[in-house]
Amino acid sequence: MVSFKYEKKEIEFTSGYILKSKRFRASIIKFPSLYPRAEIGTEVVELYHFEPKESVVGSVLLLHGLGTMNIPFLLWMGMHLANAGVRTVVPVLPGNFTRTSHGSVSGKDYFSADIDKATRYWEHAVVDCLTTIDFMKKQTWWSENNCLVGYCLGGMIAVMLNALVSDLKQTILVTAGGDLSTLVWHSPTLAYVRREMKRFDTTASGIGDEENLKRVFKSDIEKLKTFKNVDEMLNSDIHPLLKIDPVAYARFSDSSKLTLIEGVFDRALPPSTRKILWKHLGKPKRYFVPVGHVTWLPFQFFLGSFVLKKMNIREFKRRLRYIEKPKIEEK
Repeated sequence: MVSFKYEKKEIEFTSGYILKSKRFRASIIKFPSLYPRAEIGTEVVELYHFEPKESVVGSVLLLHGLGTMNIPFLLWMGMHLANAGVRTVVPVLPGNFTRTSHGSVSGKDYFSADIDKATRYWEHAVVDCLTTIDFMKKQTWWSENNCLVGYCLGGMIAVMLNALVSDLKQTILVTAGGDLSTLVWHSPTLAYVRREMKRFDTTASGIGDEENLKRVFKSDIEKLKTFKNVDEMLNSDIHPLLKIDPVAYARFSDSSKLTLIEGVFDRALPPSTRKILWKHLGKPKRYFVPVGHVTWLPFQFFLGSFVLKKMNIREFKRRLRYIEKPKIEEK
């Protein structure tokens, strides 16, 4: 059964500065993951922490997408938000970048013909994010004026977090979708999963039978409206793949706190997968921008400006500091 339970304990961590500027410090923080079934290579949580030197006006948790190439863009945004006085934390999600599991490829393991394997990564990511929020609160880094920003995989995880955490003030989902039955069969990004299906025995899960999987998903998605809470949904008999699908968690989120940003030319997420997530989230405010799933990344400046707006940070001084190039100190 899918579970996000973990034993809360005092976290012993290491922290070292990796960058200093006139207005903020950046550090890398590491501590053992509290997820009990971590794969080799993913056992240590890694957080990039951007701390303003002056008064802090809010906190942002930035969740990256699948793989490695998108992470530098979010780290850039973290630096510029901190330059404007917004404390920013960017966790490296398990199975990605420097937390890729032994013998695997960055970002590959969240989708697999082996549902049990994929489930462990989704569980692990959620537990690490919950632990990160706990850690931020313990360090008094969690502001009442907070914003969760998730791109791609990070956006899907963010939906799940909204169903589990009550004090998220704003959440921005960037190019996120749901309905994994459609994604695994139609997303060009997940072609490797379809190749896996030819080698892996999918009889038990039924993931290798496209028509049957979609039929079961359609029926089980209808059942979602009958569940009173997340635990009831997780203990139900719906398809195991649906239990790690953001659509299953969407109705437990507060739509007034959510904003969706969709790329008009997004080929990685079929239009139906974006629409179904939006509908199950309660049709929150959404914006369509003329970019693709990845081509928006060089325009992270605009996303950061939007984050400041959603957090009601309107001081001209801070907005100016966001767009300026941070002055990095050599020593």
